[in-house]
Amino acid sequence: MNAYLKVLILIAIEILLFMKVGFWFGMIGLPIIIYKILNIFGITRSLTIFRGPFFKGTVFIKDYQGPFSKSKEAFQEASNLIRTFKLKDYILIGIYYDKPGDVEESKLRYSVGIYRKNLDKPTDELESYCKSKGFYFAELPDTTSLYTTWEYFNSFTMMMGITKFNILLKQKLNDPDFKRTFRIKDNDCKVTVELYDTDSSIKFYVPLLNAEKFQLYKKDK
Repeated sequence: MNAYLKVLILIAIEILLFMKVGFWFGMIGLPIIIYKILNIFGITRSLTIFRGPFFKGTVFIKDYQGPFSKSKEAFQEASNLIRTFKLKDYILIGIYYDKPGDVEESKLRYSVGIYRKNLDKPTDELESYCKSKGFYFAELPDTTSLYTTWEYFNSFTMMMGITKFNILLKQKLNDPDFKRTFRIKDNDCKVTVELYDTDSSIKFYVPLLNAEKFQLYKKDK
């Protein structure tokens, strides 16, 4: 169900409680309705990090530098590749090589492009077109990762999820018990991957094995 429709239904229920059942029933229901609305917008929602697999695949990506919050145009350009070639088996991917707060915003490195979950060779037409637009081809391996997912329905709720994930990951990587449970070493977790599996879901991955093969940023080479 559409998120905005859910909000309208919750507001309608609260109005009916006040009008048809009574003031005190309305007051009792008010904090519940408010909590549910805040949950829809992601404000009261939380994330939990699990161990999960990242599946090998191919990517066409382009490198960028600067604030991650300014990546909207990069994702729009990658989306154009999917629309132009009607690539039903490709989804959007973002690979982030630095962590906000550890590196000056203007120097943050990231790559944005499209990902397909297998190692089949892309068509020559797609490869040639991507190259003409500044995208380069790479292969990503199977790997064990830290993993979580976030549902969103607009840019606000999307950014809410990304921000919450970055905060949570930083907290967990400073937690000795968490690092011991997931067998994380001090030099692990340098790269973060976002997969936009649908128009309403982000999957976050932090590769624990083969992480060096995710270091694709060519501007450093």
